[in-house]
Amino acid sequence: MVARHLSWLVTGASSGLGQSIAIAALQAGHKVIGATRDVAKAVNTSPDFSGKGGIWVQLDPTQQDSYEQFARISKEHDIDVLVNSAGYAFIGGVEDTSEDEVRAQMEVNFYGPLRAIRACLPVMRAKGFGHMVLISSGAGFIARPGRGVYSASKFAIEAIHESLTQEVETLGVKVLIVEPGAFRTPFSTHLITPAAHESTGGFSKPYKGTALDSMVTMSRGIMDVPPPHLVRGCPDKAGREIVKAIDNGYNYLRMILGPDCVAAMEQKLGSLHHDFDATRAVAMSTDIDITEKV
Repeated sequence: MVARHLSWLVTGASSGLGQSIAIAALQAGHKVIGATRDVAKAVNTSPDFSGKGGIWVQLDPTQQDSYEQFARISKEHDIDVLVNSAGYAFIGGVEDTSEDEVRAQMEVNFYGPLRAIRACLPVMRAKGFGHMVLISSGAGFIARPGRGVYSASKFAIEAIHESLTQEVETLGVKVLIVEPGAFRTPFSTHLITPAAHESTGGFSKPYKGTALDSMVTMSRGIMDVPPPHLVRGCPDKAGREIVKAIDNGYNYLRMILGPDCVAAMEQKLGSLHHDFDATRAVAMSTDIDITEKV
């Protein structure tokens, strides 16, 4: 039994990690509002949600009027915890990707969560309590070949949350960025690749045989939830850990989930340390010499 029953709003609650988080929050005794673009479909794909007392609301974060919808829901249900989980991944080379495809990715992964944050903050500020939870990705701190656009959307929305945590820390609102690796969800079955290169496998011919070819080909080959021997990440365990962090308290900004994401973070930190060590002397040499005339 939790010490305080909270009101949660979870976007993307009908599948994947969003679904697992929503169910875990309900099991922990919380009130959960699940946002989905298609309520009828959500009822079928997540029957346990309604059965456990969850409340569906039809809401598409990418629509311009979603700010007003988020604000209305936040006030009506006195939201304590916002979980931005809705999103998708665009996989394609930097040269091969159109500007429209970049904008579409940013609309879902950046502007949608940003609208939700801005709309829900006033209610949390007014009562001096709340949690902003972003379901990001390992792609939010490391960019692999073919994932530049997806990573750009995650890097950007993580920057918003990193800034936000400093803006609201004295107002009673906490921020949590969740960075999961590969989990056994349908997420990979919804990948999008460059439309202009559909006939050549999702990338242009000069990139045949490169790291981009490998990434796009592998990604396009995933047509179902990956089997346990390929991907071992359990979304239900992840959901419970996220709910546990909210219930029991946390003293960190980023929550890494999955051994593969731990390895990716270690690689990223190693790369940063290498660049820092290699250029430290250069950095320290670029101040104005106060003995010189300016």
